[in-house]
Amino acid sequence: MSGNLTESVNTLVRIMKDLVDRGVAKSDVTKADWSALESVVDTAGFERIGPFHDIVDWNGYVNLLTEWVNQSEGWDPVVKQICEAPHAVFMQCEEMITNGDTVFPFYSLSMYEFNDTGKIQRISVYMQKEGPADN
Repeated sequence: MSGNLTESVNTLVRIMKDLVDRGVAKSDVTKADWSALESVVDTAGFERIGPFHDIVDWNGYVNLLTEWVNQSEGWDPVVKQICEAPHAVFMQCEEMITNGDTVFPFYSLSMYEFNDTGKIQRISVYMQKEGPADN
């Protein structure tokens, strides 16, 4: 099922991917660049709950994203499944992270919750990654 809420999530992911790619190439992404997300995000009421139960508001999220993209060596989100429900979108993603010559996956399930005006007000992120290899 694909609707307006799903399109908002796809817009967010596309803008993030574009800014990560720019950060990898130039390390010049600024906090102001994230204003491109204001069309789909309720910046006044926003919160992101990360995989370590870390909670940030919009300013905290922008700070986190800006630092991350300017230090990133690459991020390629491969969407496996996306499902829209009333006021929510669930996205299962294989996030391919580049570190040196190695690309490794983080598996995530993110829940995007929407306010009554159709803007993202909360992102809850759940992640898995492969454990260390057995010796």
